[in-house]
Amino acid sequence: METGNVSAIISATAGISGVLLGNSFVAVKEWLVGRSKRQKDTAYLAIIVVSHLERFASGCLHVALDDGTESGRPAGNKGEEYTPTVRPPEFQPLDIDVEWKVLPQQLMYSILLLPDQREQIENRLAGIAEFDDDYPDHTEYFWARRRDYSELGLRASDLARRLRKHAGMAIEEPKPGVWCRDQELRDQIVRIDDERKESERRIAEYRKNQTGLAGL
Repeated sequence: METGNVSAIISATAGISGVLLGNSFVAVKEWLVGRSKRQKDTAYLAIIVVSHLERFASGCLHVALDDGTESGRPAGNKGEEYTPTVRPPEFQPLDIDVEWKVLPQQLMYSILLLPDQREQIENRLAGIAEFDDDYPDHTEYFWARRRDYSELGLRASDLARRLRKHAGMAIEEPKPGVWCRDQELRDQIVRIDDERKESERRIAEYRKNQTGLAGL
């Protein structure tokens, strides 16, 4: 091969390599810039959305603790009827100005689903209220309302925790002996389930006694 041809090949190869290397540098630079922006967007989203989720979870606790009384007496109808005293909390994630696409699909979906889950609870409660003949206690209504919002509050709290973990934020664990919102929500579920079981036991016992008396 002639020296001129070799030189031409070397020059062409060097030119192509330079172009490829230059393109690689551009691609790496764009990737680094995009990665930096994504990290910043994720951190900002986490700080803002975690705050909303925490407030929503606390609002759910207020509903979970609402037994329809005020100052120890039924809150409605001049102290004669149990009625809600706390409005359910609102959570409208799409009104929050953040870049949702930076989140993993499943985490984003679970957060955006919370308003639908709240609406499902309200629809269920509306159905219970429509056919409720348990005046003035409305026991089943309050059991369902308090338990469903306890579960929803725990769901929101878990999402806040998952979002913190994804963004690399600090996660504070509850200290032993210190009041904890999430534990209170879990305790509410246990209390309500125990109350329901005890009520069902008493009803079953009453019916059994009535059946026995009818057979005399």
